[in-house]
Amino acid sequence: MSPRSLRAALLATTLLACAAPAVAAADKPPFGNKCTDQAGVRFCPAATLDQRVPSFDGTPIDVDVTLPPTGNGPFPTILLLHGLGQDKTAFESADGTPLGYDNVSMARRGYAVITPTARGFGNSCGVAASRTAGCEKGWTHVGDIRYEVRDLQYLTGLLVDDGIVDPDHVGSTGISYGGGMSTMLAYLKNRVRNLDGTYSPWVSPKGTPISLAAAYPRWQWSNGASIFTRNGRASSWSTSPVGVPVTAYAGGILTLPKIVGYTAPAGVDFSADVGHWLDLINASDLTDPDTLKVLQNAYDFHGVAGMSGTPAPLVIQNGWTDALFPVGQALAPYDALRKADPNFPVALQLGDLGHAPAANHPQDVATMTAQGLSFLDAWLKGTGEKPAPGSVVAYTQTCPKSAAAGGGPFTAPSYAKLHRGIFAIAAAKAQTVTSAGGNAKLAKALDPLLASGAVCSDYPAKRSRHTAYYSRVSPGLTLLGRPVVRAHVKAKGKLISLLARVWDVNTRKKTQKLITRGSYRLLPGQRTLAFTLDGNGWRFAKGHRIVVELLGRDAPTYGVVPGTFSMKLSRVRVTLPTRDTPSKRKGIGKP
Repeated sequence: MSPRSLRAALLATTLLACAAPAVAAADKPPFGNKCTDQAGVRFCPAATLDQRVPSFDGTPIDVDVTLPPTGNGPFPTILLLHGLGQDKTAFESADGTPLGYDNVSMARRGYAVITPTARGFGNSCGVAASRTAGCEKGWTHVGDIRYEVRDLQYLTGLLVDDGIVDPDHVGSTGISYGGGMSTMLAYLKNRVRNLDGTYSPWVSPKGTPISLAAAYPRWQWSNGASIFTRNGRASSWSTSPVGVPVTAYAGGILTLPKIVGYTAPAGVDFSADVGHWLDLINASDLTDPDTLKVLQNAYDFHGVAGMSGTPAPLVIQNGWTDALFPVGQALAPYDALRKADPNFPVALQLGDLGHAPAANHPQDVATMTAQGLSFLDAWLKGTGEKPAPGSVVAYTQTCPKSAAAGGGPFTAPSYAKLHRGIFAIAAAKAQTVTSAGGNAKLAKALDPLLASGAVCSDYPAKRSRHTAYYSRVSPGLTLLGRPVVRAHVKAKGKLISLLARVWDVNTRKKTQKLITRGSYRLLPGQRTLAFTLDGNGWRFAKGHRIVVELLGRDAPTYGVVPGTFSMKLSRVRVTLPTRDTPSKRKGIGKP
């Protein structure tokens, strides 16, 4: 969407607001909270602690509701969910936003919009002043399907009983923390997850059945265990072997609640003992029983990887350059759903977006947001556009990060057809990688949480000791997908980690840009490997050199394994999926 289009959309929204009829009073205000006119819609906030709503277990939840200008319901409804450490105001607006991704804009589209603060944050027992009666155990469980997600379902049920929410036309969307919970809501669909892990039908307190109609999760995760560890297998739902710790983000995710929220006292509640989780993950030896218990809890109750059933329709958005929730978090559910039913209504949005170091180019975000809202309109109101089952829209990384848009859009009827060719880099000669790793200064600079970020930065193009390098001159091609490293391996040591980086080397300037990376955990006695990297969309200029670097240490992004190891890699073949079609002249083969 161009800047001119954005201005036109904003002007149209403003004119609609000015021309709207007088806002009607709600016949029965949501949760009994007074509604006031706000930019042509009815905003019904919990203005005081006394106006919070007790959840299924009595924990008071701070929640606002925004209603369309007129009508008493039941309305098609959207749960609009904030990120980790934020509160209900994250997507609340005084007058609507150009993107339309806010409570006022969605209410103007005819929705009742529920904006809750997740338990353990803000006034949902998060800040000390909010910890009144009912908050005794109101600490965060950091996105647990049995607690935070069930809160959302319970609040929705109360509004169903009050005639405000249409129980058959409920949707969910959110970013990051809210994106993950939207994915869980989609997979639950018409169920709730009980505290003991069993399922029950999702019904309102008075017994009305409720079913999620659609979800648009953004920057989402689908497997909680792979937030903290990654083993390099093709699916981010793989649990064997235990992965390499992603310490850069694990520390951030599990420390933030302690700083801005309410966390369980040490040793009181395992399912919420985030400090204990972090201590175990930071130890790096992820094979001890206590750490495995933490990872199993994350797999079982902080994602959808182990869930059965058919979810609600989905448009899933994840970023190539999102170091926290890379594209594999979207591909795992996408692939599973497509394998079970090629016509299942799931679509993907991929781009240079998400958590750091992603750019989030404004034009790409605007276009994808408009598509996501149209998708929700189609399933909740019957007025929007449903993407074709399996369809994908993708944008590539663009430098500088401040650019208005990435490359593309590139579209395809399926993810597999997004890339048309394969560019291979191969070497038969053996090279040795050790746990000493490469250049420690460079590894520190590549920490995705640094303000400078790793994306678009130029680094000296120098080879490091104790690493393996494979390269080939670019004929001019567009990487669009996840590279795979295959090799024969002879390894010595325990808990062996193989890390990878793909570089775009400007041979004239002798500089290099990091394009993608990944981590892989070897099994004892393993002799061959197939290592899938995070992936990216990136144009390698003609004459640049594509370099694949394999190493045994990449801290602080990934955890350092106790002890030492070495591995001899031979018959290495790296394949890069390209948007370019097969060409003998360019050396691009068939997928």
